[in-house]
Amino acid sequence: MKKFFGHVAVIGAFISFSFPVYAHEAHVHGVAQMNLAVEGPEVEIELDSPLGNFISFENQPETDAQKQEVRDMALIMREADKLFTLPPAAGCQLQEVSLESDALSADLLSPAGVRQVAAQNETGDEQAGDGHADLEAKIAFTCRNPEKLNSLTVNMFRAFPNLHEIEVQMVTPTGQKAAELTPESSTIRW
Repeated sequence: MKKFFGHVAVIGAFISFSFPVYAHEAHVHGVAQMNLAVEGPEVEIELDSPLGNFISFENQPETDAQKQEVRDMALIMREADKLFTLPPAAGCQLQEVSLESDALSADLLSPAGVRQVAAQNETGDEQAGDGHADLEAKIAFTCRNPEKLNSLTVNMFRAFPNLHEIEVQMVTPTGQKAAELTPESSTIRW
């Protein structure tokens, strides 16, 4: 699965140069950046967002309740096939989900950490120095019928009410495109 995310990195860099208005904007609460790449049977998504769009704080968790909030968020994110809906006729299967944040321990974001019931004394990664931490998600799907791929619906707005807008850059078989998703308009077509 590592090859998936290599394509996204190359395509993401290409898109950043093609759409400079969306290239790594400032940390804005309520807004996330998304790169979408569709190449043959592979669909790759990179999401970069302020952590506060997903949980109620943007620092290393200090209490058991905060640690559980992170685990709950990670569990939702790991069920990415519910957050990102591709056409059923395309026969897409979720392959991989990777979550990272400078303010959160990899243990809390990992599949094993998500399933933990008992709280642990987390040391975590380095805390974001400016108090504005982000969450980076990488998601990969493989589709049996890629010729049926023509849209993506993002269902994240219901799961994470602090998220109000997703700025999308995409490369699909029909070309490059930029879009803006909101709770009222959450489907991309190509």
